[in-house]
Amino acid sequence: MKAPRHLSALGLAIVGLAAAQPLPTVKLAGSTPPWVAGAALNTLPPEAAFRELYGGRADGVLGTLPGPRPPAGVGELVSVPVGLFPVSVVYTLPGVALRLDLPTLCLMLSGRVRVWNHARIRALNPGAELPNLPVLVSARVARNGVSLAAAGACVKAGIWPPAWLKSNWVAGASFTRAALGSQRADLNIPGVLMLLGPRDVPQDAQVAQLRSPGGAFVGPAAVALNSAAPYPGATSPLPSAPFRPLPPATEVGAYPLRGVVWLSVLKEQAYRGRRAAQAQALIRLAEGLQAGASTSESGGGFVGLPLNARPPLHLTFQGKRVELDGSSSASSP
Repeated sequence: MKAPRHLSALGLAIVGLAAAQPLPTVKLAGSTPPWVAGAALNTLPPEAAFRELYGGRADGVLGTLPGPRPPAGVGELVSVPVGLFPVSVVYTLPGVALRLDLPTLCLMLSGRVRVWNHARIRALNPGAELPNLPVLVSARVARNGVSLAAAGACVKAGIWPPAWLKSNWVAGASFTRAALGSQRADLNIPGVLMLLGPRDVPQDAQVAQLRSPGGAFVGPAAVALNSAAPYPGATSPLPSAPFRPLPPATEVGAYPLRGVVWLSVLKEQAYRGRRAAQAQALIRLAEGLQAGASTSESGGGFVGLPLNARPPLHLTFQGKRVELDGSSSASSP
């Protein structure tokens, strides 16, 4: 029996798979581990990760920055946010359990609060024995999502000028390091202050608490789904609503300093012998990351996005839009 004309046209316009057919595992490259099933990661620095993508050896790049402009002839690169991570404020002041607010942190990073016993820091830490030591900021000069997250927060707070919204700012840094390992070595210096991602904080490092909306001081572990109640007074560490692994940064009790995880792929998926199923697997993975959250220490503190902040990943295959049917979509009820 011949299919109706409108159904035939729809079949040509949408690339689909039967619900029963499993989608392949996604091959990712980059610096950020996926926090849901369905992907395997080849841990690489950003430049090498994108070479794997353009060479057809990886399906996508997962990292803390959107992808750069691709080389000529490669095709359009698409980067979508899929998750969030806490930015830790790490310091070396033996015996001091440090509390800060974002404005004071931004002033310290920019060199306008230069000593640890400054009046602003003393006001946030009553009773603490703050030494008369210089604040020695250690910053990375290579592009990184941790620096971009801090710059965004400081610019939004009105403490930094918009021109400082960069992923490799120097600001008031005493030490500028090209590599993460060199930066972490600075933690041996008394008075040092730096920003690190969740997988980069040494086990015995001192981590500051930040003032959240509402006034409570919270640490970066409060971002993880299984590590803290979602708001003061809550009795359960589970999210307060379905598909909501992380409260907005403006919500009472929320950890205020967060970075974004990006999934970068090529928009046209019919290249280097790829199949439509691989494109569909990328869409399913993006939806899963946006809706998911780490439930263990191995997840590294990365979590999905609030329900109202999940942009879709739009891909094409041979010029036709790639779609998932309802049973394959991670966002389906």
